[in-house]
Amino acid sequence: MEDANLANLEFSHTRLVQAFHRIRKVNISVMMDDVSQSEYFALLCISKDQRENPEREGIFVSELAEKLRIAPSQASRTLRNLEKRKLVGRSVDTKDRRNTYVYLTEEGQQICERTRKRIRAYVNKVYDDIGGNRIEELIQICNELADAMERELETYTKND
Repeated sequence: MEDANLANLEFSHTRLVQAFHRIRKVNISVMMDDVSQSEYFALLCISKDQRENPEREGIFVSELAEKLRIAPSQASRTLRNLEKRKLVGRSVDTKDRRNTYVYLTEEGQQICERTRKRIRAYVNKVYDDIGGNRIEELIQICNELADAMERELETYTKND
């Protein structure tokens, strides 16, 4: 590859990494109602599970950790913080006392809903500002980029 093309490729790579880094650093926690981003995602996940499974007492900690893609110890730490503030409650599974359900309290539901509305309004404004078609194109390109990166990494690890 020509030196100029290689330099352009490296410059593009650097700009791409910087752009993703900027996006990741956007601090939406100012919209959160006295909860951290990880706590909000836990509340949101519990809320969704309660809506989808109204017959259950709540969600198991292990299920929550899996859905959030975090370690069970991290999920437990987050839940302890939420429980101290009375945003979640726990109940023992009557069928298997080794399992504990986690559920949203009334206050937890209110905070989750208020925060969800704020974030939805924010995302809608960003979406409108950029344009729906451009966002969809960006999503497609990001997925293509991730696919290509995974393929190349797989090739790299096979050749090593």
